[in-house]
Amino acid sequence: MTVLLTKKGYEALKKKLAALQKKRAKLVEEMELARQEGDLAENFAYHQLRETVAIANQEIEELEKKLAQAKVVASGAADVVGVGNRVTIEVDGQERVIEIVGDGESDPLKGKVSYQTPLGKALLGKKPGEGIVLETPGGRKEYRVVRVEVIS
Repeated sequence: MTVLLTKKGYEALKKKLAALQKKRAKLVEEMELARQEGDLAENFAYHQLRETVAIANQEIEELEKKLAQAKVVASGAADVVGVGNRVTIEVDGQERVIEIVGDGESDPLKGKVSYQTPLGKALLGKKPGEGIVLETPGGRKEYRVVRVEVIS
């Protein structure tokens, strides 16, 4: 399964992986020191570190898998909404700026909307001036694309 990411999102995942690998190495060192303290059956620190290393290993594996399956998408064109674009939309008479981003990059509070969300899917391929209607938990919402910009 291909994972679409913006260049910025791909780089962020690589940094996260590197930091996690570094953290894991330190945890393994600490675990070795705790192991040397004697009876492992009663060594709480050792067992806690062992569990933390296992969690880190799982996270590293998931990140490596995601990066291996990643396809970095170039910023879309400025005339049509695509992954990697900044889009100004009008909703309820007010303009709102969002970015269409890849898998795992979304952050609605920062205006980053995944292309896999209902809004992201509906906006893909739209041009300035075109509108969409979505059924939301709060009722029907009408959106109109005002402007499409390429994010560098």
